[in-house]
Amino acid sequence: MLRPTSEDDQTLLINFRLLERVLRLMAVWPTDFNPYLPRYLRGRFFLSELFDFGYQLFWYFICVHIAAFHIMSVLTVDLSYDELFLTLITTSIYSILVPLSLYLRLYESNIRQLYEFSQRHFRKRSAAGVHYISISSSYRFTNRYQFWWIASCLLGTMHWAVYPILSQERTLPFPCWYPVNVHQSPMYELAYIFQVLGQLQVSLVFGLASALFMVFVFVVCTQFDMLCCSLSNVRQSAMILNGGYGPELREYQDNYELDTRDYVLQEVFREDLDTVQGTKTASRLDQLSPAQSYLMELAPELTCVMEDCIQHHLILLRFCQLLENCYHPYVLLKLLQILLLLCFLSFMATVESLSTMKLINVLEYFMLSITELYLYCFLGQTLKNQGLKVGDALWKSPWHLCGASYRRRLLIILMNAQRPVRLTGLKLYELNLETYYTVLKAAFSYYTIIKKFR
Repeated sequence: MLRPTSEDDQTLLINFRLLERVLRLMAVWPTDFNPYLPRYLRGRFFLSELFDFGYQLFWYFICVHIAAFHIMSVLTVDLSYDELFLTLITTSIYSILVPLSLYLRLYESNIRQLYEFSQRHFRKRSAAGVHYISISSSYRFTNRYQFWWIASCLLGTMHWAVYPILSQERTLPFPCWYPVNVHQSPMYELAYIFQVLGQLQVSLVFGLASALFMVFVFVVCTQFDMLCCSLSNVRQSAMILNGGYGPELREYQDNYELDTRDYVLQEVFREDLDTVQGTKTASRLDQLSPAQSYLMELAPELTCVMEDCIQHHLILLRFCQLLENCYHPYVLLKLLQILLLLCFLSFMATVESLSTMKLINVLEYFMLSITELYLYCFLGQTLKNQGLKVGDALWKSPWHLCGASYRRRLLIILMNAQRPVRLTGLKLYELNLETYYTVLKAAFSYYTIIKKFR
């Protein structure tokens, strides 16, 4: 088993700051321009707010004009059936980009609240025992995931932007209706730059929004693993807190066979029993009748450890509620977008007249869409399973060796664990693997209908 490094503690902070800067670059979150103004103009005449508003309008103009011109193409230009659906793909992407950007801007404080809540309340590791789980494992994984996910989004979307260069044709990445002649300079270059910026906006806004959501879900899943690890170690934690069970702990640690398959990352660390100190909280024993005064060994320490687990569990349930309240409109937008894209892209992939380069572009978009759908539904299902796993961890703990005070607190966690932890789309559709199959079946059903009308 590995030992975590102290350098990982600031990884989530660094990643969030990086994501925050890119979201400000795309005008998704507001930017304070005062540091970039001369000293005598800082904080005066609402200049920072005006610059931020103008910068926001610029990026909204990029996505709105592309969506509007594609809608005009559908309404006014005589397109072939294949060209129509290629236009509809771009129209659906940029049409959903506008409300998604507005959502991220309106819910900035909610997303920041989630981050600050996790920084303030989430544990760095599980309770002291013979083994433990560290948050550093989660930070390292999310760091790698963010890099590869955003890189995949950039690669898949920017390929469309450089398609005319690769094919050596003087065309736009997305040919559509324009009120001016875009085949002559300088209008061609200007329209080309705007479409490239639009694709950059699509890749970064969609990619970063998904990365933030998935990182929050994954980090809280790791916290549930920590709670389950603490519950399975509850008696050993009480022994460490007591301080008089050193030989028994070492013998138990040497003979214990750990099954890491119960945890999301399957990475567990061996406790250093020579230096570890127990987590002590203010607690007191219940007033017990003589009939309830049984199995009193380690009773104060077990009560202390159990109350710490109760507090941790309530924190996680509170975070999940904040996550659901913040993201349920966003999840519905994503499900709608992915449903439309899978339907249109499936149709385009079967078009015989499609060039090899455009077929590659379509397949890249298709793989990104279906992967994103799976990640959302898989993480929603995983979070639900993690919430239910707390009850299982309790029953696997040595509760039969513990007294009445411990068992009373055990019932508190059991009752809280029976409430399902769910992520939904506008409270209508639950994120789970069943939703994944439902969206896939719906997309390919619509694809079959469209192909019959071809």
